[in-house]
Amino acid sequence: IVAIVVAVLVYLLVHRMISKRAISIITNDAQKVTDAAMNDVLPILIERDYIETPDSQFASETVANMWGAGVMAFEYQFTVGPNKINFDEVRWQLNSQLNTYADQNDIQSYEDVDRIFIVTDLWTYLDQLHIDVAYVVNESTAEYVKDLAKLS
Repeated sequence: IVAIVVAVLVYLLVHRMISKRAISIITNDAQKVTDAAMNDVLPILIERDYIETPDSQFASETVANMWGAGVMAFEYQFTVGPNKINFDEVRWQLNSQLNTYADQNDIQSYEDVDRIFIVTDLWTYLDQLHIDVAYVVNESTAEYVKDLAKLS
């Protein structure tokens, strides 16, 4: 009986490790796609002096730690520029340009969602503009976006 219990525990541990690795690979791929899209549309924010030009290649952070595994949403931080930020305009412009980028680069989404990339949150804190972008490539992310819409 002890051997069976140990075997089951080892199986569960190995299965969990493999699952976590697979999710990590998928998240990293989604993060690269989203980073490339943001890199393409970033000049819009720089031209309007909403943010300063980043000194180096920017990096995103995943928000999946808070919302669960499989959620392909990423946070970006940029130093605020001299102009006052019109959050509605920035959200609309980013959503529009990110999805134009997706169309031009044939980026596929989950089922038939209207937008592949969605700016889910936008705020400033300590002279930093924070932008959360969801890449709707799976059911978990689609549900995440729906849940956030319910909160607004």
